[in-house]
Amino acid sequence: MVESLAQMVVELIESPDVVGLATHRHYPHERMIYSRFGRCGFSIDVVKMEGGVRRMYSVLVEAEAIRPQGPVKDFTRLPGRVTLIMARSGNGFTHTVSTAEYRSGDEFFSAVESVRQAFYRKYTSLRLKAPAAVESVGEEIFHQVGLTADELHLGV
Repeated sequence: MVESLAQMVVELIESPDVVGLATHRHYPHERMIYSRFGRCGFSIDVVKMEGGVRRMYSVLVEAEAIRPQGPVKDFTRLPGRVTLIMARSGNGFTHTVSTAEYRSGDEFFSAVESVRQAFYRKYTSLRLKAPAAVESVGEEIFHQVGLTADELHLGV
């Protein structure tokens, strides 16, 4: 179920060895987008210290409603599938793909909310520890703390 994928991301974010976070592909109006198009997604980066080495975990989540025949008033009432792709840095990136189904958009967004809350709890904690390290990196990043320019991969 979608809750198990959300829990996996929450546990990654809440790890005590997390030193950096960033949001990418964040939709401020996810529910509206989903209700109209039946798809949405988000991406976050999580940097952990593992054995004295900074390790990047990039998470991409994409959800898509199962489309019926004919017009749809609101996709949030329909079941769907979510795909979670996690890329772990090392010698290149190692990718794992997990999928789950959900009964409705409300179930999906409940799981997203648990990830969002975990992200902002950890983000706030990291900002309080090192406020001077936070700098603006442009509109592509909505929130970031503790990542180096190389880790942000903004194509610059």
